[in-house]
Amino acid sequence: MLDQTSQWYKLQYPECFVKEEHRMIQKMFADFTDKEIMPVRDKIDDDLTHEEIINPILKKLQVDLGCQKSMIPQEYGGIAEMGSIVAGALKQEQVGRGDYGISMHSACTDWGWTPASTAYFSPLPKAKAWAKAVFDKFTPKFVGNELAVACFNMSETESATDAENPQNEGRTIGVRAKLEGNEWVINGNKFWASNSGIADLNCVVCNMDPKLGVDAFALVYVPEPWPGVSHGKFEVKCGMQGDRNTSTYFDNVRVPKEWGLQGPEAWSIYQSTLSVPMPLNSAHATGILQGAFDVLLEYTGERVAGGKPINQHLHAAIILGEIASVITVARAAFLELAYEYDHMDIYGDWTSEAMMAKGHAVHAFITQKTPELILKGMELMGSYGYVRENNYEKYYRDSAEAKIVLGGLHYGLFTTCKQFYDLDYSAFGPGKMEDPTKSK
Repeated sequence: MLDQTSQWYKLQYPECFVKEEHRMIQKMFADFTDKEIMPVRDKIDDDLTHEEIINPILKKLQVDLGCQKSMIPQEYGGIAEMGSIVAGALKQEQVGRGDYGISMHSACTDWGWTPASTAYFSPLPKAKAWAKAVFDKFTPKFVGNELAVACFNMSETESATDAENPQNEGRTIGVRAKLEGNEWVINGNKFWASNSGIADLNCVVCNMDPKLGVDAFALVYVPEPWPGVSHGKFEVKCGMQGDRNTSTYFDNVRVPKEWGLQGPEAWSIYQSTLSVPMPLNSAHATGILQGAFDVLLEYTGERVAGGKPINQHLHAAIILGEIASVITVARAAFLELAYEYDHMDIYGDWTSEAMMAKGHAVHAFITQKTPELILKGMELMGSYGYVRENNYEKYYRDSAEAKIVLGGLHYGLFTTCKQFYDLDYSAFGPGKMEDPTKSK
């Protein structure tokens, strides 16, 4: 139970970052997590169809609490104007404390809408017209009374994180889009995107011609079901059952021209879309570590060894103290980062080299430490730690994926280095990938 009146709370969530309206949002999601997720968290990963546990929880989170319309403008029935990165981070921390997969599902519906929302509030006429066309067509389903899902469909096995590396200007993206009259025609494959295979709407990251770089970059919205769109099987992962991942195949998919945006405007929006989740997934990982710590603290306080509770032994206290220390530092870091994201007028654009370095530095630190410390805590629980019903091992399994999203740990460290010296890098080894359009 989150006690917002305690001194601990005031020190962990200082007023300089967390305003009164943020605290109200945080409390709502903390109470939701305690009531709806915590009692069934040991059963979530066994709900293979999502029908018994996961979808009912998502319906309450996304529809009843309004999360699936958080990136949709008020003009279309949404609440985008009311949002902030700090509020979003507090939400993801609390829901992630219960289950990372459910929290990721919600966050990635937001992410699927982020390009259109960014374009809608931008000063770029071409981008704004694109956003209006997308909102006009697709918002009714997301502001209604049924669960709706969006997907930012970017990931590809062939280009790995080089699809996210701005040095490559989108040249390594394999899915091809071309304009034929008043239609986009899309061909190619995507893999691993969160919410893929269950999405009602995809924002598909495309390349029109690798030779042209940014000028040929395109973002195209594709609804489902839709002719030419198909999927492979859902991936079986160690955890995060609430977060669906699968392959998406585009076979001569045709959509209206107004659903797509190409060129520098699309590239600028794409870079912003890649940057915005940094404080959010940092908060996710902090929530995972907090959830594990709560279980560990309760167990070590009740379990007796050598005539006294485990947490009274110095070895256990050192481990618990280290976890609590990292939670405090992690929370301070993601809140500061989220506050800076909310104040671009002071700290600069999300896509600046300095902000990208700061975002990745915070994200890399938190997501690396979380699984390390949860595994260390397993030493204190012994066999009880890896038994499903005791609620600890799920946090270790969930944390494995937190470290590889948004380009992964290594990409984050490379991007951090870019702030301090010129570093050409690729996901495939030292140096930037060769221009794929050059002949050998």
